[in-house]
Amino acid sequence: MIFEKSQKKWRFAKTSEDVSKIRQRAGRLMRERHGLEQDNLAMRDMIRGSLIKHYKKCGNKFCICTGGELHGPYWYLSYKEGEKSVLKYVDKKDLTRISRLAGSYKKFQTNITRISRLNREIGELMADMRQILITKRRQG
Repeated sequence: MIFEKSQKKWRFAKTSEDVSKIRQRAGRLMRERHGLEQDNLAMRDMIRGSLIKHYKKCGNKFCICTGGELHGPYWYLSYKEGEKSVLKYVDKKDLTRISRLAGSYKKFQTNITRISRLNREIGELMADMRQILITKRRQG
């Protein structure tokens, strides 16, 4: 079904003009999908997970951290292994590289999600177009 943003509700497309709009919209969505697919195919390296920043208390009762100024930041890569969340310490010298790799993974996943949504919308547009063309044939 066609979604009209001005009305914020679904309506059934019925005219040849709607077929033209469907073709235009589907073409835009397919071009967007192709761009996302190309972005993902161009990626070379990635690492699953997210970087998190952590501050710690050392336990020394005479340390400044007992007053609230914690040590850190310490960086960790957070990821899942099965059902468990795992934190792996990231050394400062590796932080830039790991950040870039984790960012690539996030972008890859975001693109996959968007591609799935685009596929659903393209499928709905094709179903609308099919219905219009079938109806036209019955009337003609």
